[in-house]
Amino acid sequence: ITAYVGFDATAPSLHIGNLLTIMMLRWLQKTGHRPIALMGGGTSKIGDPSGKDTSRTLLTADQIDANIASIRTVFSRFLDFGAGALMANNADWLDQLHYISFLRDVGRHFTINKMLTFDSVKLRLDREQPLTFLEFNYMILQAYDFVELHKRHGCILQMGGSDQWGNIVNGIDLGRRLAGAELFALTTPLLTT
Repeated sequence: ITAYVGFDATAPSLHIGNLLTIMMLRWLQKTGHRPIALMGGGTSKIGDPSGKDTSRTLLTADQIDANIASIRTVFSRFLDFGAGALMANNADWLDQLHYISFLRDVGRHFTINKMLTFDSVKLRLDREQPLTFLEFNYMILQAYDFVELHKRHGCILQMGGSDQWGNIVNGIDLGRRLAGAELFALTTPLLTT
């Protein structure tokens, strides 16, 4: 099977908690499957609101590209890109979206009611912390990534930390609605100490 984990490029390196999902990709490849390390070149322009009380600092495209190049060196230690592993960049499709068409085709599958139930949104609102419209759209774009990777590479599994469960389930639901795809999720507990 083909499976992926998404990583935002908000810094030139990843934190130790990412090692769990990197190892999931590594073992997937070692057992004969195809891993995709999805770099968030597009979503990093927004920033994942999960676990944050304030908006992330917006990075330039050059900063994001430099971070992706730096992070690739980490992945090259664990994944064999010459033997089928892929590193994709969601900017390849997100930067090409036509906003009105995207809202009509994809946005209509998301209700504000449901989006307000996700921890990434609910916790910010409960603490009376601002949540920008830009950040609110993050979950839609992440869900769309799963659909694009399914269409482009036959990807059927998204893996990630347990904090990403809601975002991953959104992608599964969107894939079913847009493409009739049967997609799956696998999450790990977060490394917090």
